Amino acid sequence: MLSVYETEPGKVSWEMLQSELLEQPKEVLIGLINAWAKNYWSNQGYWLLFVERDFGTDSAARLDGEIWEYMAKAQAHRLIKAFKLGKDVQALATVLKYCAAQWVTAGFEWEFLEITDNKIIMQVNKCPMGTFRDSQNLPLFPCKIGAPPLYIALATTVNPKFKTTCLHAHPDERVEGVMCRWEFILEEN
Repeated sequence: MLSVYETEPGKVSWEMLQSELLEQPKEVLIGLINAWAKNYWSNQGYWLLFVERDFGTDSAARLDGEIWEYMAKAQAHRLIKAFKLGKDVQALATVLKYCAAQWVTAGFEWEFLEITDNKIIMQVNKCPMGTFRDSQNLPLFPCKIGAPPLYIALATTVNPKFKTTCLHAHPDERVEGVMCRWEFILEEN
C-alpha cells in the first residue's frame, strides 16, 4: 500500500482515504483534526467578514445565526451518534467540547464554570473572531444576536428540555477576559 504521501492516478474514495488514515500515527491524525478545524474557522471567519462588508453587521449577524443553527443541529446529531450519548447534562458537555464551534486549537479558550445534574455555565474567554477583530481595530461582532441559535440548537438537539440563556455577549459592555457566557438548564417538566 502507498503511504498518504505517495499518490497514484485513480479514483479517490472514502475507503481509500480511511485505509491511508488508519496507517497514520495518532499524532498525525490529531494534526489533521486541528488543521481541519482551523480551515473550518478560517472559512467561517472570512465568510462573515465579507458578508458584513457587503451587507452590514446586522445582516451578517442574522445570517451567521441562521447558518450556525443548522450546522449546530448537524454537528450535535453526529456527535451524539459517534459517542453514543444520552440526553443529560454530561451529553451536552461532551457535545460542547467536541463541536467545531468550540474547537480550542482554532483559537478558542473557554471553560465550564459550573456543571451540575441540571445546569452548565460555560464561558468563552477568547475566540478567533474576537481576536481577529481586535487585531484589526474592528468593533466586536454582536454575538448576542448571532450566537443564540447556535447554542440553543446544540442544547435542544441533545434534549429539547434544555433552556439556553446568554448571560453575556457583545454588544453587552465588554468584560475583560470574557467574550461570552452561556447557561444551559435542563428543565424537569
